[in-house]
Amino acid sequence: MRPSLLVAIAAASISGQHNSNMAAALSTISKSSSTSRIRNSSTLLPFPLLESSTVEKEQISLPGSSDSNNNLSPFLQEMVDEQRELQMNVGKAMDTLRKDYPYILKRAPDYSIYHENISLQASDGQIQLSKLTSYKKALGLVRSALSLVYDPDKSIIQSRMVYDPTRTELRVSYNAMLVPKIMGVTGRTVHVDGISVYSFDLSASRDREGNKNEGAGKIREHRIEKLLVNGAAMQPPYFSNFGLEALVGQRSGALVGAGAWSFEQ
Repeated sequence: MRPSLLVAIAAASISGQHNSNMAAALSTISKSSSTSRIRNSSTLLPFPLLESSTVEKEQISLPGSSDSNNNLSPFLQEMVDEQRELQMNVGKAMDTLRKDYPYILKRAPDYSIYHENISLQASDGQIQLSKLTSYKKALGLVRSALSLVYDPDKSIIQSRMVYDPTRTELRVSYNAMLVPKIMGVTGRTVHVDGISVYSFDLSASRDREGNKNEGAGKIREHRIEKLLVNGAAMQPPYFSNFGLEALVGQRSGALVGAGAWSFEQ
């Protein structure tokens, strides 16, 4: 082999070993510098890092939970309990009315959601009555009179309700298609559209002596805001709007009289 070739091989070997040593030295310096930067950066933090388990162990008490209720004063606890009971009564009233409206021509509604001193009023002032006993009589008479002419099985009643928590009122919009049993009596199907607003008793569920108030949270007022029969506002005598003037006596001052419905118990 030529001397010049041997010299070239030897020089390459020395250069390769030198480069390897330089790479190892640079790697060591880089690791040392990285470690130094990490240590220096941790010393610059104003407070130590939180472990993830610290966040996971944090417990949050929601309003109405047992933990938060235990920290409430007796006055605030009573307010929370009153609000919860009112919401339960409103929910029960909505469920009951939703079940009663479609069958109001077939059976009596559930009167357990109504206050003993409930009042019924119309926007025109023509209908005014008070007490649950009078309320039952009025609805019973309407149901009995309509069932004489209209077929409860063929008639359809639909309703939709919205609760207003700011006013504590339940608004029910309803429409009914009353199908006569014999077309010759009324001559046609009657369409009824109305809006009823139910207000609740907001008195405390218990008195100062701790006795339960049975009327708390029940419907205290039933207000008829709109009542249309075939698109026209219903006018007294009311049963004449349904073709019942020949079937029901119309006596002034009575329930179905020429003017207002008036009940006093």
